[in-house]
Amino acid sequence: MTARNGSALALIIDDDLGFLMWLGELFASLGWQSVPSLHCRQALALTKQFDLPIRTLVINPELRGAKQLLARLAAAYPGLRVVLIPNAPVCHTGLSPSLRQAPPRGIRACSLLERPAPGEQVSRTEWVSKIRKMLS
Repeated sequence: MTARNGSALALIIDDDLGFLMWLGELFASLGWQSVPSLHCRQALALTKQFDLPIRTLVINPELRGAKQLLARLAAAYPGLRVVLIPNAPVCHTGLSPSLRQAPPRGIRACSLLERPAPGEQVSRTEWVSKIRKMLS
């Protein structure tokens, strides 16, 4: 499952536009194409309209409709890899740990990345390394 030019394709869903674009740049630096979406409804419409060959879903699990979208995409894309990036620390997010322990059927791997705290210095190199490790 690769994009038309042969690179892998990630669907990235987050309601923070700056973070969404930054994640897209990180994936591009790893040779991946990405499709950004600000919410789950838009992401579902994009997948239907363009028949996207998605290999990886990067999603904020706290978004409205995230759990339902995850189940739909898992059924539509067998072997889908999922990266969860919640707003809140993992200990405050009931959805993230449960998804990691029992991901929907059809998901090959489910990983968790903790979002930087507001104002925290973010190492681009460290994030690229984390993402590379999750995708390997």
